[in-house]
Amino acid sequence: MVSMTTTRDGGGGDGATTTTRVVVVGDVIAERGRAGACAYADGAGRVRASACGRAVTEGDGESAVSSVLTAAGEAVVPRIGDDVYGRVTRVGEKAASVAASVVRGRAPADGAFVGTIRRQDVRAHAVDSVVMDECFREGDVVRAEVLSLGDSRSFYLTTAKDELGVVRATHRESRKTMLPISWTEVQCPVTGEVEDRKVARVDE
Repeated sequence: MVSMTTTRDGGGGDGATTTTRVVVVGDVIAERGRAGACAYADGAGRVRASACGRAVTEGDGESAVSSVLTAAGEAVVPRIGDDVYGRVTRVGEKAASVAASVVRGRAPADGAFVGTIRRQDVRAHAVDSVVMDECFREGDVVRAEVLSLGDSRSFYLTTAKDELGVVRATHRESRKTMLPISWTEVQCPVTGEVEDRKVARVDE
């Protein structure tokens, strides 16, 4: 569900393309083809990311090779207003903790930064009625924005925009990716169970 995609035609008549997008661990890069660096093929033959970074698929069909380019050697430091993607590691009554592993489309070389989404920064309306565990669950992948810098390697995040919030949620029992059915709910495609979330708008 995390996507920042550009496609380039090879221009030589061979149909070769290069597609890049930001991914986190476990994201599907390609439905078929071969796994390259920082990628692996799952049981269904789909190529998934084994690292955070920018996914690249080169070629077409079964001969395509999909890899993940990490930001090895780069010191990526978050700035106020930056887009970040990360995984929710803890949800409390007043805040949720996020291991933010993609900053400005790059994966920090020295590991994830620690981010905090406070109750008042979850959404722009009805702030007093926010219930944290109805907005996020541990393991959710979220898109957020850096609101302010805190201590070393920690900062405050906000999801108080339509395009920010949960971009991928996994059902605890079926382990399937849940589908957004409204701004505040996701549904398991296998069990039909509906759970509450602060859902991010997904651009088509």
